[in-house]
Amino acid sequence: DTPSEFLWEGIDGTQVPAFWLPFGYALLYPAPGNIAEFDRFAKRRFELITRFSGGSDRVAVSGADVSIPEEHLPQMLKEFNRKGDAPFSIRFGVPTDFEAAVAKRGNRKVLTGELNPVFQGIYSSRIEIKQWMRDLERTLTTAEKLGALAQWLGFPVDREGLVRTWDPVLFNQAHDLASGVMVDKVYEDTIRGFEFSKKAGDQAGDAWFENFSSKIDTRGGGAPIVVFNSLGWPRTDVVEMNVAFSEAGVADVSLQDASGRAVPVQLLTAERYGDGGLKHARIVFVAHDVPAMGYSVYTVSPNRPGPSAGEAEIRSRGLWGDTSAGQQDRGSIENEYYRVTFNLWTGEMVSLRVKQGDWEALSGPANVVAREQDGGDFWELYGTLHGGRNIQMIKKHMPPRPGGAEFSSQWVGGNGSTNRGPVLSEYKVSHPFGQGNFGTTVRLYAGVPRVDIKTQILNNDQFVRYRALFPTSIKNGTRVDEIPFGALERPLGVELPAQNWIDYSDGKKGIALLNQGLPGNNVAEDTLLLSLMRSARITAYAFHGGFEPGVSSDSGLSVGKSLTLHYALTPHAGDWREAGIYRAGLEFNNPLIARKVAKHSGILPKRWGFLEVSHLNVVTSALKPGPDGSVILRVYEASGRATPGVKIKLNAKITSAHESNLIEDSGRKLRVENDSVQFDLGPYEIKTIKFQLHPVESEK
Repeated sequence: DTPSEFLWEGIDGTQVPAFWLPFGYALLYPAPGNIAEFDRFAKRRFELITRFSGGSDRVAVSGADVSIPEEHLPQMLKEFNRKGDAPFSIRFGVPTDFEAAVAKRGNRKVLTGELNPVFQGIYSSRIEIKQWMRDLERTLTTAEKLGALAQWLGFPVDREGLVRTWDPVLFNQAHDLASGVMVDKVYEDTIRGFEFSKKAGDQAGDAWFENFSSKIDTRGGGAPIVVFNSLGWPRTDVVEMNVAFSEAGVADVSLQDASGRAVPVQLLTAERYGDGGLKHARIVFVAHDVPAMGYSVYTVSPNRPGPSAGEAEIRSRGLWGDTSAGQQDRGSIENEYYRVTFNLWTGEMVSLRVKQGDWEALSGPANVVAREQDGGDFWELYGTLHGGRNIQMIKKHMPPRPGGAEFSSQWVGGNGSTNRGPVLSEYKVSHPFGQGNFGTTVRLYAGVPRVDIKTQILNNDQFVRYRALFPTSIKNGTRVDEIPFGALERPLGVELPAQNWIDYSDGKKGIALLNQGLPGNNVAEDTLLLSLMRSARITAYAFHGGFEPGVSSDSGLSVGKSLTLHYALTPHAGDWREAGIYRAGLEFNNPLIARKVAKHSGILPKRWGFLEVSHLNVVTSALKPGPDGSVILRVYEASGRATPGVKIKLNAKITSAHESNLIEDSGRKLRVENDSVQFDLGPYEIKTIKFQLHPVESEK
């Protein structure tokens, strides 16, 4: 009953003209080549779409996937119109012609809600593509932020080069490529495009980080480290980095923050000289309250022989206990927020105790991975492409049952262990899983309210899918998924794509499941379900468009491939809004960046942030170099609540500020007062602002 022309209303209230093609995108294809047959063909097609059309102007698209123009069609149209015995004529047009005609009608129906997605199998087919996409979104938006700061500091920034770096990423957003429904040679070309963007994005980001940090005063004791926060609010999070020592006799390291206070630091790995002194080490620490789109300077110093602060406090307990205990079946890790207990043999999480409010988040073994037989192709779970192009896919998928799936908890290993140190507590295990292997590492960091999980799966089976299961103690809750620039309540039991997070809450408490490039999310029977990967290929598809006999798509089966999947849990009080889960998802996907730098004077202090935003629910999504030396800032309201009087203050001198559109044209001028601008935001509203800034050098 959906009309072919309507207005679609988004979650922010914006109405967008929409045009639906009720019988697909090839209504006038293939067209007969003689006028008698074409006359009957065209009239039948016109009648087909009569009941869907709100007026006399109707659209029939000519052509299909990878089809060439039909050269006889102009002549057929000319002869059809010359006859003049039909209640309509046919002409070639472009989309704007139809849009202009429909806009005059003024009676279009307004529809809300999701019109997509369609194919549920694509969320976890060729999962590496989704991981690549998420990583490159982070890499390139971070490079843009560093480029904007470098430009403000007077360094040249190659905007055209940045656009070229984005090109392969945006090209690969085409629906077949992002979905992973491609043959092997196309997949390989897609990955090459990603590799180009990754290399170029890293190079640009590193160069601009170096430019930016060269203006920071890094003098003081120890070797300076700049920790950069790419997000638009101050945050506390974990930092991992490598350090090296050329001199002998270094027993350990110590760390100080920008004010000279000692900061706990822990060695993750260490390579030592023959005398036992550190040669190379990977350290981990928690950086506290790093300013918004800014940095804090830390200093690392070598410790000479004596008590090893980083290593002496580490305690380890495995299946065979510590030096004074016997065999252990369970082990726990904890920080000030959570205590997590595991079956040391299998890897399952048997308890997640939330200390605030003292409640148990789980109702059964969690972080269990299920492997299920799935004979589907790239498009469909448990089936093949059957042309569900005109409907939203709402097929439900419940948690896998014993007998219908194999579970990672049914296999055991002998290396399960917990480790506790001054910065992190960690559980890890690995063991066989069918013909392949399963391994998981779970970490808690001091001061970080998040349970980080890294799972590795070696798949040696064809046509299977893997899902991670988290049975929750929440009963009859509400499911909310993050979508681009907002969040949406969604039905239970249906796997749908989430951006950074999915949340399940009863309003008093809840659990968010965060992901890094794992879009297939679901809640069924109070269980959070995350699709990790699928083994699939093209199995039932017509030979055309580059898919022909002998053309392989077998790399999609992922046989012999080891994949690393990152996700996290955030149990919380209240609902997703109160807990600020939109921030937690972005923090998990945008780690703090740490770089060793040289000691030097600078015009910037040891701790500094570029901006301050007045409201917690206003999220900065982009900061980038704009045209004519401008800086573009994009923000959106993330909680679905109208927010008047949003104030953004820059720690830079603003000469002018304008609202801007997506292509960065200047719009309404904003009043600037004390290097601040103020405006109202509606629920989920997106706003782009173009600033002109005084270069720092001109202020000296």
